[in-house]
Amino acid sequence: MKNFIKNQLKTVFKKVLPSYVTFDQNRNDRSGALHKAWGHIISNNIRGAYYEFGVYKGDSLYESLRIYNEYLNWIRNQKKSQELWRRKVDWFVGHQFYAFDTFEGMPANEEEHHAFKRGYFLAGIEEVQARLAPLPGSEKIGYFQGTFKQVAKQFVCVGGCAVAKNLDKVAIANVDCDLYSSTVDALRILEGKLQQGSVLLFDDWYQFNADNNQGQRRGVKEFLNKNKQIILEEYITYSHCGKAFIVQMEDK
Repeated sequence: MKNFIKNQLKTVFKKVLPSYVTFDQNRNDRSGALHKAWGHIISNNIRGAYYEFGVYKGDSLYESLRIYNEYLNWIRNQKKSQELWRRKVDWFVGHQFYAFDTFEGMPANEEEHHAFKRGYFLAGIEEVQARLAPLPGSEKIGYFQGTFKQVAKQFVCVGGCAVAKNLDKVAIANVDCDLYSSTVDALRILEGKLQQGSVLLFDDWYQFNADNNQGQRRGVKEFLNKNKQIILEEYITYSHCGKAFIVQMEDK
């Protein structure tokens, strides 16, 4: 009964409230961050793909695809607008989705964090695919199974990757891999794919007591020291430990 009432209220709110309120963009959790990120990508008509490193059970991947589908609906409505300029915009709607994970839990590591030990966050690829199956476009997701270091060497893809070695530029990268070592390997994959306006989300930015010499912060610091042409502009903070950045590409 409670769920019925809750769903009825949601339906009423969606009819009464303006769309920018009913959307997730006002939330300060991961869904809100993904909604803002996709809003940035869609409104700026940035081409590319959504990369996720550290999929676990697929919750973030599910949310990202769900939100993307909402934006596709918004674009379809723009094509019906009474305003001519909205109908004339050549909106890009071909964003790909790539999912990277061992699908065997956390890899072996020496980072001594109580939540990131080997085998933690275990979920199989079949479980994730079943979780995503109800969403339009889920059949096109490319899954890369193995440690990020292994994937970078082999790029063996399961699912919707026709040409795994020629991955699209980064529109959004959700780097939810927790560890310093995994962050280093994820950024190595992303290095040649970043472009002006790419959004990078680091879900564990404030882990390890926000120490710049540990975890994701250390990995990013070393990456930027090696790639002086890449500047990360602070975008938003979200959830408990997350921070997002927008990529600025400077002349070498």
